[in-house]
Amino acid sequence: MSESRFSVLLRQFQGVMEVVDSGGEAAKKLFELQRTVFSLEEENAALIEENAALKQTVADYKQFDVDRESYVHHQLPSGAWVVVVKADAVGQADTMQDGMYLCERCFSKRQRSILQPIEKRSSAAYLKCHECGSEVMKDNPHKSALDFC
Repeated sequence: MSESRFSVLLRQFQGVMEVVDSGGEAAKKLFELQRTVFSLEEENAALIEENAALKQTVADYKQFDVDRESYVHHQLPSGAWVVVVKADAVGQADTMQDGMYLCERCFSKRQRSILQPIEKRSSAAYLKCHECGSEVMKDNPHKSALDFC
C-alpha cells in the first residue's frame, strides 16, 4: 500500500518542528496539528477496514442470490415446507446432496442450515434446525398409531 497523504504531511510537520524552538507558540500549534493528523489517520484506517467488511457482506449477499437459483421450496408429506436442491442442480451445489433438507426460516434469512433428524416419543419422524430451533414433521404420522407419553 502506498504511503498515505497523512503520513507525508506528518513527516513534513516533524521536520518543521525540529527547526522551530520547542518552547514557542508555533511549536504548540504544530504539536496539536500532529495529534490531529494521527487521529485522522486512525479514523481513516478504521473507515477503510469497515468499507472492506461491507464490500464483503455485499459480495456474500450477491453470491447467495446467485446460489439461491439452485434451490427450490419443497413440501414434505406432513405438509411442512423445506428447501432442497433442484433436481437438475444436485451435482452443482457445493455441499448439498440429494435428500438433504434446509430450514425454510433460515434460508429466508440468507443462511443455509441442514435439518437434522431428532428422536421424539412419536411415530412420526421429525427434523430439527439447530440454528433457529425449528422442528418439522417429515412424514405423515400413521393414522392408526397411538402416541404414549
